[in-house]
Amino acid sequence: MTKKPKDNSVGPWAKEKLEALEQYLNFYTTVLKNQRHWLQSTIYVDAFAGPGLSRIRTKELFPDGPGLFDQDAESDIAEIEFLKGSPRIALEISNPFSSYIFVDRDPQRIAELNGLKVAYGATRNIFVREGDANAQIKEWLESRTDWKRHRAVVFLDPFGMQVPWSTVAALASTGVIEVIINFPLGMAIQRMLTKSGEIPPGWQISLNNFFGSGEWRELAYEKTDDLFGPIVSKVDDSGARLLEWYRGRLRDSFGHVSTARLIKNTRGNPLYYLIWAGPHPKGLDGAEHILSKGERI
Repeated sequence: MTKKPKDNSVGPWAKEKLEALEQYLNFYTTVLKNQRHWLQSTIYVDAFAGPGLSRIRTKELFPDGPGLFDQDAESDIAEIEFLKGSPRIALEISNPFSSYIFVDRDPQRIAELNGLKVAYGATRNIFVREGDANAQIKEWLESRTDWKRHRAVVFLDPFGMQVPWSTVAALASTGVIEVIINFPLGMAIQRMLTKSGEIPPGWQISLNNFFGSGEWRELAYEKTDDLFGPIVSKVDDSGARLLEWYRGRLRDSFGHVSTARLIKNTRGNPLYYLIWAGPHPKGLDGAEHILSKGERI
């Protein structure tokens, strides 16, 4: 439902997300650096990589009037601030991954990622893939990697609901991959959940695909009766219910799931949650330490 800005800009709140990502990637590679006797490689996959450098946005993204999901509308400032994107952050950690896979479907961002490949190519093993993130992940998983000797972290950070549950389940099925997921509760999900429960068919399909089930409707809505018959209405804690249900499904699929760290815009409105899921309790310890620092639901 929500589209990524064409100018590759990001909101100032992206700093918090990227700091958490950097901290976890450093933790992950530090833990595994002494496992070289059996571990053949570590892989970082950025499925919605974007550019290596983004301008921090100072104007509102949703210009159609104020509302819960609007982002800050501020006047331009003389000095433009730039922020390292997730690909560059991953490339610059102290103990680098054995290889990096950056995926994006936009030709301009692919060109920038190829620029990073040239800039870091002498010391980093980088693969840039153009196309749909879910199709690229499927192709990568079907490459018959021997997961007994490889480990990976996949960063799933779309600008909306572009990661269906089928992709998440496929990653979990390896038994070794960890994921850091952007759960877009404020940016996308709640915008589709109308108060009346009358949801356009296309939105219902998107919600079904994202959650991998139609059970979201039972969690988000309740049916009551009045003098005119049954009434369907959205429950007040629909967001909390959906978040905990999604976390529970991640736990069932991966084995462990972290606290969900809330990311807000500069007005204090909720945008999304960062969630880690993985197969090993050591990973959970690191993720919990990092993600529990922020605000939770």
